[in-house]
Amino acid sequence: MKIDLRSDFTARPTKAMVEAMVRAAEMPSGFGLREDPTVVRLEALAAEILGKEDALFVPTCMMANQIAIHVCCRPGDVFLTEAEAHVVTSESAAAAVLSGAMPRCVAAVNGAFDLDDLAAALKPGAALVLQENTHVRSGGRVVAFEHMQAIAEMARAQGVPVHLDGARIFNAATALGRPASDLAQLAETVSFNLNKGLCAPLGAILAGTSDFVNNALRVRQMFGGGWRPAGIPAAAGIVALQSMIGRLADDHRRAKRLAEKLATVDGIIVDPASTMSNIVLVRPTAMDPETLSAALEKLGVLVLPFGPSVRLVTHREIDDNAVEETLHAFRSARNGDD
Repeated sequence: MKIDLRSDFTARPTKAMVEAMVRAAEMPSGFGLREDPTVVRLEALAAEILGKEDALFVPTCMMANQIAIHVCCRPGDVFLTEAEAHVVTSESAAAAVLSGAMPRCVAAVNGAFDLDDLAAALKPGAALVLQENTHVRSGGRVVAFEHMQAIAEMARAQGVPVHLDGARIFNAATALGRPASDLAQLAETVSFNLNKGLCAPLGAILAGTSDFVNNALRVRQMFGGGWRPAGIPAAAGIVALQSMIGRLADDHRRAKRLAEKLATVDGIIVDPASTMSNIVLVRPTAMDPETLSAALEKLGVLVLPFGPSVRLVTHREIDDNAVEETLHAFRSARNGDD
């Protein structure tokens, strides 16, 4: 079987998740949008972990982000983010199409807003500040907790809510040595994926106040996300939240080892200091990313061409042996070995 480092969503659900889904399939499900007992348990657990009043189970984190934008923005409103945010680069201009809202991009470095630029952008009026942590385009870099605090204070002083795109919030929390609730309290609304580092088969969470979630429920239905019955994927999400957060440090450790060892391989550039979570960006200098990716695939390792780099993402199925095999494959690909 190939070593798949393209994303952490390629990790298969655990045996415990599969067993939980089977049990959920045998249970009666509620008819209403929030009546399924397994979904209710998942949403309550997610809200408790984040320290929020309520939470909503949605199909994808992109939908969660777009629901938050729609609830907070009216047509013609501006929300503040930065040019490399997932909501700008990878969500198909959904905010403009679905909500009539326009992103105004604040200067930022590796996902961390320039605070002076943010202050200037807040003054003309904005409906929302949207921050991403961890920051995927910079290779999973983590925005410092103190920086998040400063953003929250500035936005709240202007009466502007903050939405945290926390697709990998538990990776950020692990890297910062804090519970996810600490990060979540610096935003009015929070989204996260269940199917990335937590390796549930699908699903995401959107959390906030009870009033916000009531509004979000209506928008979820409008966006086609009122899935029923949803107890089967929710069962896997419960197991993910109960059992997978604590092991994310192993993914970080293995990503750091990959970065440190790959930095010694000729023909590629890696900055180990920038590997702060479970993502490693490798920039080849002797071949283009597509050629390197194809060479690695022949050697049994799948990576993702990612701009001028290839991206490696560690997850539950990448153990220490897989790390060593990946390092060997990079050396072989660099030498032209098949």
